[in-house]
Amino acid sequence: MVRQNRKTRRLGRFAALALLAGFAAGSASAMLPDDRPRRQREARRLGQVQGMDIYLQNYGASDWSRVTSDLFAHPGAAGNPAVMSIPLSLGNVYLNRFESRHDSTNLERAIQMFERVTALYALWAGREGSGSVVSYLDISLSRLDAECDVGRLQPRIDALWQAARAITAAEAEAASGFRIAESILPVVGEEDASRASLFAAAGNFLADDSRAKTWQESARQAASLFSPSACQTQETMLVLSQGALAYQLVGHGDPLEFEAILHGASQTSADCPQLRLEYETSGPVAAVAPGASLGLAIRDSRIVAYRLGVYLKQFPPGSQCSGDDEGDGIVVDFRP
Repeated sequence: MVRQNRKTRRLGRFAALALLAGFAAGSASAMLPDDRPRRQREARRLGQVQGMDIYLQNYGASDWSRVTSDLFAHPGAAGNPAVMSIPLSLGNVYLNRFESRHDSTNLERAIQMFERVTALYALWAGREGSGSVVSYLDISLSRLDAECDVGRLQPRIDALWQAARAITAAEAEAASGFRIAESILPVVGEEDASRASLFAAAGNFLADDSRAKTWQESARQAASLFSPSACQTQETMLVLSQGALAYQLVGHGDPLEFEAILHGASQTSADCPQLRLEYETSGPVAAVAPGASLGLAIRDSRIVAYRLGVYLKQFPPGSQCSGDDEGDGIVVDFRP
């Protein structure tokens, strides 16, 4: 009977210890950080990166020789600025791959794409749509400049920024002569959006320039021409969103003039056409030529530009370099 009592007491002590261990384990588990927000951010980053990568899968190996020849044959063509969206979008997708794979080959390819745009400046300068090119270029280079572990490529990145700064200042100064008579109700469109985006880029990315505050004011004035209650084209909304992004990337937030348009009727009204973010190209393209195939390549590159803006708002330039970044460490399985 005594042995039975001792056994019962021993079992009771074991049960109590087990219960205490269970409580301790439960408490420790409760104290561990919830991993779900990080995994959700990783999933969002992965989805957005893979969405942009489709463009490189379709056009990364294309033959562009006929497009290049046409650019040089028609250096003053009005459509030349639109073509620059192609290398800018390809360059950003290469940056996505560099950040995911840490392969310097992709970083060098991105730099080559951006260098192509600055080298061809004479072919797209000073005409309708050139402001959009400047804005996209500066956003791309602000991202490139924030990359970590660039090694021997840093001098080329520095040279790119210097070239882009000179281009941005020249385009903004030329556009500063544009005035709208107050007595005439302006008819606004994509060129006005391009001008607003140009001034936003100049005022924010060239903040050390003595004209920066004037350019920022010009950006707000140009954006204020748009009625928040009016429908806007997809390209207009894209270009204006790039102007707003210039403020966000330097920590200034959206100016009210940009915010009013971007959150106005064109985004919420059922009467306005909705943004279309589907690629029109369904697979790899062997060669691109002036005409229909070039038009498709340009339209799809603008989808990359829009997706990039959404991406950078959530994952600003340089965030991938932080060891405790919530999205750090993902590996993207790109198709060849």
